Amino acid sequence: MLLLNLVQVVALQGPPAVLDYIGKDLNNTAAQAWVPNALSLVQAVVAPIISSASDTFQARKLLLVGPAILSFIGAAIAPGSANIYRLIGAQILIGFGFATVPLAYVVPSEILPRKWRPMAQAWMNVAAALGACVGPLIIGALTKSNYHTGWRKFYWVQMALWGATAMGLFFGYRPPKRHTRYDHLSFLQKLGHLDLAGCGLLTAGLTLLLTGLNLGGGLFSWTSSRVLATLVVGIVTLLAFCVYEWKFTKTGILHYDLFRGGKDRGRTFALCVGLIFVEGIILFAYVIFYPVLTTSLFTQDPFIQVARAQPAWICGGLSTVVYGFASTKLKTIRGPLCVGFLIMTGGLVGLALTQPGDSTKTIVFSGLVGLGFGAPLALIIAGVQLSTPYHLIATATALTTSTRAVAAAMFTAIYSAVVNNRLDKYIPSYVAKAAVRAGLPITSVPAFVGALASNNATALPHIPGVTPLVIGSGVNALKHAFADGLRAVFMIAAPFGALACIACFFLGDMKAVMNYHVDAPMEDLHAKNHHEGQALKI
Repeated sequence: MLLLNLVQVVALQGPPAVLDYIGKDLNNTAAQAWVPNALSLVQAVVAPIISSASDTFQARKLLLVGPAILSFIGAAIAPGSANIYRLIGAQILIGFGFATVPLAYVVPSEILPRKWRPMAQAWMNVAAALGACVGPLIIGALTKSNYHTGWRKFYWVQMALWGATAMGLFFGYRPPKRHTRYDHLSFLQKLGHLDLAGCGLLTAGLTLLLTGLNLGGGLFSWTSSRVLATLVVGIVTLLAFCVYEWKFTKTGILHYDLFRGGKDRGRTFALCVGLIFVEGIILFAYVIFYPVLTTSLFTQDPFIQVARAQPAWICGGLSTVVYGFASTKLKTIRGPLCVGFLIMTGGLVGLALTQPGDSTKTIVFSGLVGLGFGAPLALIIAGVQLSTPYHLIATATALTTSTRAVAAAMFTAIYSAVVNNRLDKYIPSYVAKAAVRAGLPITSVPAFVGALASNNATALPHIPGVTPLVIGSGVNALKHAFADGLRAVFMIAAPFGALACIACFFLGDMKAVMNYHVDAPMEDLHAKNHHEGQALKI
């Protein structure tokens, strides 16, 4: 499971680190955002279906190995991409392996005592942090060595990891036969319990909504009929899904049992889903726009660029063990989770204050974001799994991770729109004022701004009135424009972090359920103390 989590994050974090180089190599920078977005889209749409089937059929192994093989095939297809659409297709196949993220979180929790679930998720987070470190470093080093073949070689590395994962799961994960309430049903009757109507509405709604969000402001303008139609139909379909789950079924993907049980169960689950939405808002503000901040203000080297992001993942990997241990020892997620969100918010505030000369400070604030990141994902997943019935544990986990993916897609689109709007205004204004003050004639300003903004170094010396002083002033002004434009992302995300800190205090008490009971033992286990009960075979 640790290897599965590692390769999932390697697949997620690797390509975005050199996305501009991939887009340029395949001559389609307009569509390059779909390379990482394809992965998240498949995960958001497919994960609830896979997890619901896993709960119904208790077919964890099949639903782990099968998607890993699809990802192996996708990683083998990617290196031969002559255009970006083949690469996007390969990413879609890889996305099926990424969609098993909920099961990667569920299996360690269900085979260990409930008391240890925060610690189990912490170790899964360590594997994720390691993947977040090695993935970008590998693709950054390979791309630096060769802009054309480097990122392609990364997919061969990824293929080997997916192959090892599939083999490890096939031979190493050997759960005993689980008995469920559906054992007496036929295959077709079990299919009926999958809530196929709800799955169809959710799949269609999320696909259209996330597609519209990713098309807007990129390939098409936000006012384009294609974007608006996709968004409207997607939203209407999701509303139909909500009405269906509310009025026409009690045992669908949004199973009523998930929201029952009062403060310590239903309310805690709902709050955890809200908190993971906020975590997605905060984390992807950093994941997507910290590299942009780095390349705009400090370095153009692809390897150094990803190296500057490593403090976040290193601090996250180390701190998650501390948060997990504290939660296990105190039998609560409330306090450690609040501390994590508070530290993450502090890191965001620091990044929002970044100026072009703040190279070292930016790395420190990156580490601070990572120090806080060690808590939310691990403890929220543990909270979801402790507050929901065991027969819905995979479904609940999938809803949580899909909510995170939706938050990432929605707010990445919002962030991009805000940044693009600011840069369109700031770059011409800042650069023009600085260049004129340095002695550039007014008549040369449009050409100078255009050449500098497009990074056309060969055109700059041929513009009338341009001197080294003018170029230096213009470059400095361009960096300030990017700093002021990008700080809006972190300013938007920070208040959500403060809101999450407050919400943590409304989470339920976990002490009663953090015991030595094992939901799905790999063998006949017994509790440490007999009064806590004998572990049951499910």
